[in-house]
Amino acid sequence: MSIETTRSSSDDPEWERLVAGLADRPDGPVLQKTADIPVNRTDLMGDVPLIPAWTRTPEGWKARVAVGRINRVRAFRRWVRRQSAEHGHAAQMFRGARIIALWVHGTEGAQVTAARHEVQQAQADYKAAKWAHDRRLLPGNEKDKRRSAMEGAFSSSVAAMGKYETVRKGARAKRALRGAVALTPLAAVEGTGFYLVGSPGGLIATGSALLALALIGRRTTAGELYNDRSAKIGDGDRMTDEMIDRAFREAGIIRGDQAVIFRSPVIQDGRAWLVHIEVTGGVTVDEVQKKAGPLAAGLGVPRHQMDIRHEGREDQLSLWVSMADPFGRAIPNPLIGTTDKVNAWRDGLPLGFDKRGSIVLATISDYSLLVGGTTRSGKGMAVANILVGAMLDPRIRVRLFDGKGTGEYVGIAAALDTFVRRNPERLLQFLKVLAAELERRTEILVDLGVSKATEELLEQLGGIELVIVDELATYTVKGGLNGQHAEEIVELLSQIAAVGAAVGIVLVLATQSPKIDVVPSRLRGNCAGRWSMRVESATASNTILGDGTAGDGYDASKIKNSKSTRGRGWLTTPDTGFIEARSLFVDVENGDLRKAAKAGIELRRAIKRLPTECADPIEDQLAAETGISMVAGGPTGKGTAVKAGAELPEPIALARAAFAEAADPSRMTSAELHKRVTGISSTWEPTDGETVEQARDQYLKALREAAARVAPDVDMKAKQWSGGRGYYLATILDLMGESGTQAP
Repeated sequence: MSIETTRSSSDDPEWERLVAGLADRPDGPVLQKTADIPVNRTDLMGDVPLIPAWTRTPEGWKARVAVGRINRVRAFRRWVRRQSAEHGHAAQMFRGARIIALWVHGTEGAQVTAARHEVQQAQADYKAAKWAHDRRLLPGNEKDKRRSAMEGAFSSSVAAMGKYETVRKGARAKRALRGAVALTPLAAVEGTGFYLVGSPGGLIATGSALLALALIGRRTTAGELYNDRSAKIGDGDRMTDEMIDRAFREAGIIRGDQAVIFRSPVIQDGRAWLVHIEVTGGVTVDEVQKKAGPLAAGLGVPRHQMDIRHEGREDQLSLWVSMADPFGRAIPNPLIGTTDKVNAWRDGLPLGFDKRGSIVLATISDYSLLVGGTTRSGKGMAVANILVGAMLDPRIRVRLFDGKGTGEYVGIAAALDTFVRRNPERLLQFLKVLAAELERRTEILVDLGVSKATEELLEQLGGIELVIVDELATYTVKGGLNGQHAEEIVELLSQIAAVGAAVGIVLVLATQSPKIDVVPSRLRGNCAGRWSMRVESATASNTILGDGTAGDGYDASKIKNSKSTRGRGWLTTPDTGFIEARSLFVDVENGDLRKAAKAGIELRRAIKRLPTECADPIEDQLAAETGISMVAGGPTGKGTAVKAGAELPEPIALARAAFAEAADPSRMTSAELHKRVTGISSTWEPTDGETVEQARDQYLKALREAAARVAPDVDMKAKQWSGGRGYYLATILDLMGESGTQAP
């Protein structure tokens, strides 16, 4: 038989194929930026269970040292607590010494006691016989009988005393022998220690003797041994095989002959415990995940500190348990501060991080994303992360429809290809044009004979269209602002979400009102990526994640309402399945979003794709149809869809922008209107020597004059109401020719 070998320097195509995906790609800044945070990678060689991730980086070793210090402190505290109980080492040493003393004393004491009792009885008999004999007035024969009885009692007493002495000497000899057996090793160890090392040796020998006593007395009087059946990770105890088996049984996952087979030892993975296991008896990973709550209780940790992941077969999984809250710290978006171009189509956009600290990437080439959560739950941070990543890929046209109508995104309007605030009619017009664009791209793919866009085809298709709708309720509720468009908007969004990603059109939909009338099931079903932050009820959680998901354990309503849980929620995508994740941190207030927008502007300018300097088929068509282009926020740059130039005088445009900035209240006092107008434009600020009241009167006069020219039939007199005097939104909408209700 011959064996063919290949030189180590020869090329091995099979090996190259296996390891090709392991190396970082130099042109993928997303992965390069997250090098300091573990990212899940495919384990082709199957060695990850025995090689924890923390061993691969200096930061991991530093974290391991810190964890070791924490574990030592916890171990000392557990030891101190144990000392006050019957399993304390002092109690064990006392029991050990007592056991040895009882052994040395032996059972001979019973024989000695019996012999002593015989002596006492014989002496009592002798005393009684002697007393009877010593009586004087007795007949001769009776006297002789009593003398014989006295002599017999005396003989018995002497014999009993002899037996007692024999038994006592024997007991003392045996006890001395056992005592020698017990003390000789101690004396030998002490003597050897003193002889070899001196005083330190004696101390070491004493410690060894005490340890031996504690070992002998480790069982309590009831025969119980100290174990970790009551130990839990939440109390700082180490995770052990016995603890895991006990927790699985207490949770009802395994019973009887079913067992947990350990495919790896329990190892420390940073600040967490990690073990790879297999469950026998037909128990699947899905069944284990559904009982994650009781299992976490058995381990003494909150549910969100435990992570269960499927591995290989249906009965194999990895169990990861954190010693602390894995979401207790904020991780900044790794793209903050960079000006490097990213490849969002290939690598995805950094969105959040999971329990194990791995960055979660939103794969915009595969699906649209739906994000929901109550007020202050962190929903806006998810949108901010999408925007940061999208700014750094100049191939992406970012189109943002802000249903809240605040000034949150006004500062980055110059980097947005479309920016509209709180205008359902404009969104409907846009979606109709976008649906036509989807059909155009689909026909291109049909002509090419492919079903899905590739990175090479993006330029031919027209780039990536990223449409963000922040606060879906403004546009999809029939009773909302301009609710007559809601049904048509929902239908168009559903159609685009269903097939848009395949042709480079991606939706990101966000809402703080996760209700069925805001997110209809047909719209949710077409968004393969769903992220539910904290919500008020299981029904609201199901509205975002899907029917029945709360019953399966994925219930965002169980997330506590606190600052530390903002941005945390249940995320499901085709890449991750159901996982708990928290948004990466973007410091919007300190300008992180503006920095990303500035970098995006420079990247787009370099390839001549700046929103205000390049052709935009969608906005160009909308401008032709409506007379308004909303590139970079439209004519005002604030996201207000108003016509510029002579068609709409500046005072009217500014009044509309002021209402939009305040989220379109039904009315606004003259003082507040003027204050917001001066915040948008400095034209109407007080000049030198002019008071605020005089400047306000000048603006209101100009507004009335402009209204008289544009819409003479509209009554522009200020209206009085309880607590104020000013103008109604409906009046301003009438001036602009928009559909407004009649002002009071």
